[in-house]
Amino acid sequence: EKKVVAMDKEGFPFDYNAMIASALGQPSTAFGSIYLPFDGPRQVARLPGPPYHFMSRVTKVEGELGTCALGTTIELEYDIPQDGWYFRENGYPVMPFAVLLEAALQPCGWLASAVGSALLENKDLYFRNLDGTGTLHRELNHLSGTLCTRVTIKNISRSGGMIIEAFDVSCFVGQQKVYTLQTV
Repeated sequence: EKKVVAMDKEGFPFDYNAMIASALGQPSTAFGSIYLPFDGPRQVARLPGPPYHFMSRVTKVEGELGTCALGTTIELEYDIPQDGWYFRENGYPVMPFAVLLEAALQPCGWLASAVGSALLENKDLYFRNLDGTGTLHRELNHLSGTLCTRVTIKNISRSGGMIIEAFDVSCFVGQQKVYTLQTV
C-alpha cells in the first residue's frame, strides 16, 4: 500500500528518510533547503533516533513551513511495528505510555523545526518539554496499525535566546481517538 507523503513548496518529500534525518542526518535532508545553514558547523535541535524514533512520514501540512506562523498544522504518521521491542519488553501487551507520549511529542518537535524556529536565533537551540496536560482515550497493541498525530502550533514566544511554543495534539488510529494533549 502506497502511503501519502506531504511535500514542501519546492517538492521536498517529508518521508521516512526525512524523518530519520531529523534525528541523525543533515538538517537539509530532513527539512529541505530552509535548513541548509545547519548542514555545516552550526548545531540544530535533534529528535531521537532509533530505537526511540516514532515517526514514519508527514501526510499533511496546513500553513506555510518556514514562516513560524501560528495555526500551522501537520499530520504525521507512525507505523506501529507488530514486533516492536517495546511490546516484547513491556509486562502487558500494550504500547507503554512512555512510547505513546514520545509518538505524540516528536511531531511537535518536528513541526517546531519545520516552521523554521531555529532560523530565528543565532544561538544553537535544544528541545525541552516544559509542561503539558493529556488524556489517554485508549491503549494500543501490536495490531493497532498506524498512529496518526495532528499537531497545531497555538503560541510562540521568544525571550532571552529561547523560543517557547505551545501545541495542541490529537492522536488517532483510524477514526478512534487515542490520546489528546496540550503541551509546551
